[in-house]
Amino acid sequence: MEDLSQYLDEFLADARDRIDSLSNAILSLEKIVKEGGDEDEKRALIDQIFRDAHTLKGTAATMGFMKLSETAHKMENLFDAVRNGEIEPTPEFIDLVLEFLDAIEAMIDNIEENQSEGDIDVEWLFEEADKFLKKEGKPTEEKVKKKKPGEVGIAEKPAETPEKVPQAVSENRYLIKVHFSKDSQLKGVRAFLILSDLEEIGEVISTTPAREIIEEGNANQDVVEYIVLTDRAPEELEKIVKRHPEVESVEILPQGSTVGEEKKVEGPKGEKIYTVKVYLQKDAPLKGVRAFLITQDLMKIGIIGETRPSLMDIENGNLINDTFFEVLIQTDKSKGDIEELIKKHPDVEKFEVIEGNAIGIDTKKEEKVEAAEEQKPKKEPKKVAKPKKASLPRVEKIKISRIIKVDVGHLDKLMNLVGELVINKGRLEQIAERLGDRELSETLSTLSRLLTELQDEIMEMRLTPVGEVFNKFPRMVRELARKMGKEVEFIVEGADIEVDRTILDKLGDVLVHLLRNAVDHGIEPPEERVAKGKPRTGRIELIAKREKSHVEIIVRDDGRGIDPEKVKRKAIEKGLITPEQAAEMSDEEAINLIFLPGFSTAEKVTDVSGRGVGMDVVKEVLKSLNGSISVQSEVGKGTTFILKLPVSMAIIQALLIKVMDEIYAVPINNILESIEIDRDKLKSIGGKEVIVLRGEIIPVVMLHELFSLPLPNTDKFPAIIVDQGSQKVAIGVDELLHKKDIVIKNLGRVLSHVRGFAGATILGDGSVVLIIDINSLLGGIQHGGI
Repeated sequence: MEDLSQYLDEFLADARDRIDSLSNAILSLEKIVKEGGDEDEKRALIDQIFRDAHTLKGTAATMGFMKLSETAHKMENLFDAVRNGEIEPTPEFIDLVLEFLDAIEAMIDNIEENQSEGDIDVEWLFEEADKFLKKEGKPTEEKVKKKKPGEVGIAEKPAETPEKVPQAVSENRYLIKVHFSKDSQLKGVRAFLILSDLEEIGEVISTTPAREIIEEGNANQDVVEYIVLTDRAPEELEKIVKRHPEVESVEILPQGSTVGEEKKVEGPKGEKIYTVKVYLQKDAPLKGVRAFLITQDLMKIGIIGETRPSLMDIENGNLINDTFFEVLIQTDKSKGDIEELIKKHPDVEKFEVIEGNAIGIDTKKEEKVEAAEEQKPKKEPKKVAKPKKASLPRVEKIKISRIIKVDVGHLDKLMNLVGELVINKGRLEQIAERLGDRELSETLSTLSRLLTELQDEIMEMRLTPVGEVFNKFPRMVRELARKMGKEVEFIVEGADIEVDRTILDKLGDVLVHLLRNAVDHGIEPPEERVAKGKPRTGRIELIAKREKSHVEIIVRDDGRGIDPEKVKRKAIEKGLITPEQAAEMSDEEAINLIFLPGFSTAEKVTDVSGRGVGMDVVKEVLKSLNGSISVQSEVGKGTTFILKLPVSMAIIQALLIKVMDEIYAVPINNILESIEIDRDKLKSIGGKEVIVLRGEIIPVVMLHELFSLPLPNTDKFPAIIVDQGSQKVAIGVDELLHKKDIVIKNLGRVLSHVRGFAGATILGDGSVVLIIDINSLLGGIQHGGI
């Protein structure tokens, strides 16, 4: 049997995509049902959920994760009932299927960590699902649990049969023979999925091979049989079975309800149970193949109830003491027939055929038959390819061969190398300019173009849609709103906007804080909203937009808004500002106090908010990303947070400026425009210099002041206008040089606390230039932004 672990990463990635798709589709369905939306759209969502659950069920079974497959199958059945109009998707129903998703996601996490689903409890979920499905009998899961390890999978407990017959007076018993295509590579998986479907519409009394073999995904014969007690018509049974791929034909034979009428149910006279113990030669090659072929031959003459070790271990060659295995079989063949069957196989040192169940029991019998030496060397090992589940995964691999998975660490290293090339390119350009060599300059021009293409291509590889993070939030917002008794409509736009992977990794935590605050602090309870003349349902928007060289993320709600006076009072209570400072603050400056460490307006601490941790973290994270955040709020109408982030953090465009004799770099995404300021036109408001630009009052700050350098004595000076969220600021410098691509280098742990700088870069002449962090340099709060 082929090792499918090579497909594990691919399976996990697909499973997580399915979970996100299911979560969003389920929430969209709930919204349509609640608001009375378009029936076609509702139907499309139900079909999508059904398909995703069905696909997840199949891929999980293919990989051998049967518990996960059964859980997805149960959820699929719930939506099949919704699709058929038997169940209405009420909020309680949505809660249940989201619990199913939680269980599935927990299993995926366990599989990623230790390659098994773990001990996730799904029994209660199955019971709740059965309540919705209105099943009267005991859940199939209970019957499966009641089976003992030694049971053969046929009705060895005849006492139970008379009890079942009265309960199913209106039900019929059918023998369903499923013939799979000869070239089918996933017979075991198909047999398991068919078993699961049949258990949903009736009671599966017996199977050939044994139930345990089917449930392990190891039923690899061409024909699998099921004895089913059900009230469904044969035509419907055929339809249910035939919807599975690789089913060639189906035979449905009505059976009498009398005990013992069907030989594979009760085991009539002439059918006995034997234990077959086989010892292979120690030096035999391909022990696993040989053992598996012997087991396959035994399957052809009877029902396999149990093997030791498991059938999968036998198939993989993991025999007891590397030579021994045993099989429990029920058959109408004689002991001699079984002995003759085993004798034809080479590499068998000895074997025993014992009447009754002797699995795991050491017998002292001397009746041991030596393996025959003269046999027809059949080329049966070629059949090994049939039970293996290798072909289909390979086909799927071919379909997606254009996509490969690359560790982000490799992309980081590649980007660093490109950054070094960019630095050296700048140095070569300076050398060419100094030498005045035309041929060298032309060659460098071509090199520059190729490097730019390489840089763009690598940056493109690192870009990831923000939808990867956004898709996690509809579920979170819904659960928070229900927990707090609020009604919230959550709108997501621009999920296809792309940003650098490094930025996206940190963006998730930032948005969690903002959205939780919007639900907790922003949106009012329904009764309060109605009393204020607002719609009963609050509205929260999460929007991503691309703006020139940066990306904007907007979080907006139509809730209470932020009360500047309340913020001031809280800040004074916590000792963050003095009453005098509060009196001088504008509303914008007061609102920005929410970004101070330890600040919270929550009246009580909950598991959602009120601990004074959150907005200061948001500020620090955005600072580390060379981004900014601004807040706009109106009491009673709502609050809007605007996050501005660079598209990439590795190589950016910057404007080189000069102050005194030093050169600095300012990221282009921080600059709105550059102007020249005449000192005579400067005005003073509240002791601060300002300039009126196109009717707008803009504060003017000299970079010299911020760096504690002497001010220049000039009549005119250049300045850059930067965006501080709710306000613009003009920063005066000595000289504006030119625009340049720069590579951001970290300052290191020792200088990481230095305020005002985002990092450093190296110019072509080898000189180190500091990159100015406009947000932290200006102090944020004093200027109405962060």
